[in-house]
Amino acid sequence: MKNILYAILLLFGAIFCTISGAFIVFSEECEEVSGEVLRLHIPANSNSAEDQKVKTELRDYLLNEFGRELGECKDLEEAEERAEELLPEIERKSTEFLAERGFDYGARAELVSMYFTTREYDRLILPAGNYKALRVTLGSGEGENWWCVIFPQLCIPAVSEKQAAEPDTAKDDNSSQILETFGKPQKVTVKFAIYELLCRVFA
Repeated sequence: MKNILYAILLLFGAIFCTISGAFIVFSEECEEVSGEVLRLHIPANSNSAEDQKVKTELRDYLLNEFGRELGECKDLEEAEERAEELLPEIERKSTEFLAERGFDYGARAELVSMYFTTREYDRLILPAGNYKALRVTLGSGEGENWWCVIFPQLCIPAVSEKQAAEPDTAKDDNSSQILETFGKPQKVTVKFAIYELLCRVFA
């Protein structure tokens, strides 16, 4: 009987070590990815149908105007530097875009470091953590927001091919590596929930 109990304990111990080891690797990957991507974050003025609609229209416009230029930077540092340089132009063009459609509020563009919960978008699930983001706030910014990864070039907006084609991630090592780790379908989505919980407890 003691031998059976001992064998069971060894089995559970081995399973625990395997699971915990895999989770430690996953946690390290989660922490590393925040230092590899630049997110685009667009909070709408409000949750009215009109404000939400113009938010998605502006999203498509910004991706069409600036997505490729930022997405093709060689690393995050270069993407941040270029985004910083483009802030006045992004803010001006966003405000003009809104005005042309009859909205009396403007837009504010800034480069920020902010906390994101685990979020899902198209082919990608990104873990919770602090990320650098190009944030374009519309008006009061009190409405629901939209986000994606603008560097590497992983933004795939729901627009026609004329506005934004899907990037060729096969030739982009940064995109391919992130998609390999965090691309859908995720068979172990529970890891994200555990990781996010631990981030909140130990933050």
